[in-house]
Amino acid sequence: MIVEFVGPAGSGKTTFAHALYEQLRAHGHPARIVLTDRRADHRSMLDPGGIVTALGRVARAAARSIGMACRPSANAVDFRIRANLVQTLPPRNVIWRIRLSQYVLRLARAWRQSVTSEEILIFDEAFVQAVSMLACFSGTADETHLAHALDFIPESDVVVRIDACEQLLIERLDRRQKSHTFAERLFETGLDIRLQSAAVVAHVCDLLTARGRLIIDVDANNQRSLTLAIDEIEEEILARYKRSLHPVAYPPTPLH
Repeated sequence: MIVEFVGPAGSGKTTFAHALYEQLRAHGHPARIVLTDRRADHRSMLDPGGIVTALGRVARAAARSIGMACRPSANAVDFRIRANLVQTLPPRNVIWRIRLSQYVLRLARAWRQSVTSEEILIFDEAFVQAVSMLACFSGTADETHLAHALDFIPESDVVVRIDACEQLLIERLDRRQKSHTFAERLFETGLDIRLQSAAVVAHVCDLLTARGRLIIDVDANNQRSLTLAIDEIEEEILARYKRSLHPVAYPPTPLH
């Protein structure tokens, strides 16, 4: 059972995903968050600008990619997914092309390793988000290219879309930027790209809905609706989870 979140930057995907995880665990359900990036405050007197921390993250990401490249046969599916997505929606910015390529590769591997689990697996960002981000940085993000990109990604059981008004997004992104170190700000995108992602996410989710995929919409502007949404999502997840563990046994087809 895989649940993935999608939404513009600053909408609260990670916070909501962790809240859902905590509720599922509190109710005794086997749940786990996969590939989350909930950053802690790494400021220190020895590294006030966060340069060492940032370089460490870049080095670890590069090491993971090199490690996967050393086992091409075992990771062939992951490399194929990355190649298909990046070639379909190639980012114009070289730095973001490298960053998103590495992220998609890590995501593909984590997803492949998770599909045999009997837990409820929660991705605060996964393939629908990756397609949306690639589309934001690509100059060819029309409906045809988006449709091709969606053909290449594996399907989750539930997609949760977090939405928020532009003013709330701006306020959250401003607070986030102020809390970041100097090095972290160097790797951030501009505000225009982050706000543009809201429209791209909406377009991608519309395409998924047209394909019959379940999209649960959550309004991040209202705290009460967030609380109710967690209950609704939990109910939907558990219904699907139980069906996956106890599939319906159909009678055999008579032979003629």
